[in-house]
Amino acid sequence: VPLREQVSARATATLALLAAVAAVVLTLYVGVEKAPLAGDLWLTRQVQSAGWFARPAEAINWVGDWVALPFTLVFLAVVLGPRVWKTLAVPARDYRAAVLALTLLIPLSALNSLLKRLVQSPRPLAADGAQVDYFRDSYGFPSGHVFHDVLLFGAMAIFAPLWLPRRLVWPVRTVLLAVIVLSGPSRVFVGAHWPGDTVGGYLWGSASLLAALAFGKWLAGRMDRGAARRDS
Repeated sequence: VPLREQVSARATATLALLAAVAAVVLTLYVGVEKAPLAGDLWLTRQVQSAGWFARPAEAINWVGDWVALPFTLVFLAVVLGPRVWKTLAVPARDYRAAVLALTLLIPLSALNSLLKRLVQSPRPLAADGAQVDYFRDSYGFPSGHVFHDVLLFGAMAIFAPLWLPRRLVWPVRTVLLAVIVLSGPSRVFVGAHWPGDTVGGYLWGSASLLAALAFGKWLAGRMDRGAARRDS
């Protein structure tokens, strides 16, 4: 395996660790203090005062409701595409790393529900001074929409070259990045989450995604080395 690939996997693992440490620190803080945290109500009111954001927030939240469907389709595209679409030149190592990472993301997606049960932090209520579109009988930290948007749309963006023609890679990545960035404000806008909940979603989603990428690269490298030894 080229040194640059080893460094890339190591760097990805380091970023995953840093994101995980930040996520754990925030989680412990929220677990003790419970929402709303300092500044949560003020930030919520600032976001909810932007009336022009109503339509974008509705669209982003709708996309988040269906996040599993596009991810499933892309998973199948990445797994089957290189074998079906002869026009896509996919290096074997990149293909294996992508499939391994995507496979790991499936069990990692359950982490959000586990964290909610552990932290048990409340969602916004009208009594708190926030506008709430409807009552949600579940815990708020971390935001599941944000967590899954980062995890799944992030993977789709990273592996876009494996399932899209080259000319579409960056336009699609731009759209996916916009969905991820706007996911947090959209959840705050409708009163589904406090800002601190969305930060937790971003951190845990990033840590999980980076960990899956690092694992995929590392295991694909081991498979390459094993194949090289058998051929020698």
